[in-house]
Amino acid sequence: MNLKILQLFRTHGSPLHIDEMLQAMDVPRSSLYRQIKGLTQSGLIEMAGKGLYAPGWLADELSRVKENSFSPLIEAALPIMQELNEDLGESVNLTAIKGAKVQVLAHLECKHKLKYSYEEGQVLDLFKGASSKILLAYLPQEQRDFLIDSDLPEAEGDRLKAELSRINQNGYALTNSEVDENAIGISTPILRNGKYLMGGLSIAGPSFRINDTEIGTYIERLKEAAADVSLMLS
Repeated sequence: MNLKILQLFRTHGSPLHIDEMLQAMDVPRSSLYRQIKGLTQSGLIEMAGKGLYAPGWLADELSRVKENSFSPLIEAALPIMQELNEDLGESVNLTAIKGAKVQVLAHLECKHKLKYSYEEGQVLDLFKGASSKILLAYLPQEQRDFLIDSDLPEAEGDRLKAELSRINQNGYALTNSEVDENAIGISTPILRNGKYLMGGLSIAGPSFRINDTEIGTYIERLKEAAADVSLMLS
């Protein structure tokens, strides 16, 4: 696999058109296509439009490991999380994918003296709960499938993939008693430029308080809050 393509993003910027790659690398088009296919399958680059390519999810993850780039996300999210916590009174969490795990980056306790299974720095079950599922649903398909196929039996993995597809279409994840008994979890994605996943914003509360008549309001508040965090990061 020729990694010179990755170096082009450093010198020429992103995204790059395939014609620019051909000119810079001076290789046959067929050879370049084979190299692009290999890098795309590995997650190092991804399509960004017709004939356009950008660094992929794996390149982004490697960058996060080196630069600890969650700090700006946490700083942008905390004031908005505090507002949600004060207004709704429920537990509020900020989560993100870190390698092959979901980690709680920030946590605010429920105002009603009810404690749930979340704390700052905690590593969550990758496949359970709204806080994890919202992240899986918005990952690039190659990364999502790799994580699921590596850990779950085929039938179980297929069911989860179908659920994640519905979550992506709806724009939120909603779970009941998956992490804590009789607790509702709701989560929305924080997206950069409306596309690139940065993290997830979620609330958790008892089902008697977050009931069917209130869920719609909670979802809209979370979507607005996630959009505000995204705006702070742009």
